[in-house]
Amino acid sequence: MSEELILRRRRKNRNHGAAQYNNPEQAPGQSRERVDGLTRQLHELIMPSIVRAGADLVELTLKRRGRTQVVEIFVDKDSGGITIGECSAINREIFKQCEQAQILGDNFQVEVSSPGLDRPLLTTKDFSRKRGRLIRVHLRAPVNERLEYSGTIKEVKDDQVVVDTPQGVMELAIDNIQKAVQEI
Repeated sequence: MSEELILRRRRKNRNHGAAQYNNPEQAPGQSRERVDGLTRQLHELIMPSIVRAGADLVELTLKRRGRTQVVEIFVDKDSGGITIGECSAINREIFKQCEQAQILGDNFQVEVSSPGLDRPLLTTKDFSRKRGRLIRVHLRAPVNERLEYSGTIKEVKDDQVVVDTPQGVMELAIDNIQKAVQEI
């Protein structure tokens, strides 16, 4: 389960039209381009804080919860994961930046958390972070007549993950991996 910290800012806002929307289905008149633009702005705003903390941005998502704009940020570190204290410090800094930049309106929330142990591994960076750990992999197309492997990540190179399995060392193409998770 990922650890989650939330900072919230609410103000009485008589002009509800000032709120920013990220989901065109929930906010008539707002385009997908507007949402993508806001996401790009947020990405540029928060990256220096994440880099200064020695962390990597895993995922940035904008959501609406009622009238509240929610910025969900998943961060991690290459070695040993990220602590709740580190997430808290990043959260406070990003919250202040969003408040100063005023790009989210008056009613927003920032949530910074670790991706959690059960988060699917999707990118080369995700697999690199789990080097030396046990994973379970489900493939799109069989390798050596098998669609599922379990083993320890030995190496990540180019677009391949080298996994030491009971069947031997397997080189699996990342684009052939349908689903991969760390085994707990």
